[in-house]
Amino acid sequence: MTTSDTSLGQVAQGHISVRHHPGDGDVPYDLVQFNYDEHPFTDVVAGLFGEAELERLGAALAGSDHRRRQTDQASIWHRQFYDSFDVLRATYRDLIEHEVREYMDEPFYFQAVPTLRVHLPGEVGGSEFHTDRQFGHPVGELNFWLPLTRAWGTNSVWIERDVGDDVFVAAEASPGEIIVFNAVELRHGSTVNETRRTRVSFDFRCIAVSDFESSGMSQDGFVPGAYYSADLIA
Repeated sequence: MTTSDTSLGQVAQGHISVRHHPGDGDVPYDLVQFNYDEHPFTDVVAGLFGEAELERLGAALAGSDHRRRQTDQASIWHRQFYDSFDVLRATYRDLIEHEVREYMDEPFYFQAVPTLRVHLPGEVGGSEFHTDRQFGHPVGELNFWLPLTRAWGTNSVWIERDVGDDVFVAAEASPGEIIVFNAVELRHGSTVNETRRTRVSFDFRCIAVSDFESSGMSQDGFVPGAYYSADLIA
């Protein structure tokens, strides 16, 4: 598949890259598949929200401009997700210990509680274009972006093709898949969702112990027992 060279603010269809290191050349992300039957995140989160079809979540509110980026994490769905995370904790931990562990291939720390994202039709979503470095994240950390609904085009996350090139592609993935990319150095964000389908996803960061130690991070909360889980995955 090919990818259109797309400047920030324009719209293009993305492509799926497989088994390449995140950020290398014109391939901005990896696509990792996992066993959905053992990790049915979409079904569990839909149950938490009382919504049979997550792609229809917030249909009555879509396009009403009721949420801005500054209040993205304050919705009722975010409160339900974080307040009820214990329902997901064991499944999340199992995903980390098995599927993500195979990808990382060395001891690593992982984000203790993933971050929920809800991108309604007609809205810009919660993420301006940025790098995670701008918010203090350590070099070497990887972003694992897990869709709970289909993600494509304008309802997805847009990732810079290469550092500083101002060319972006929309990630394409479905439940049972994870997008992995270098969010510390590659700009990423969302644009107005014109797909008429809500995108729900959550994301979490992982960092190899060797990268964490070489980063010199010891403050700002990006430490084991705070942002990262207290125990590492060996």
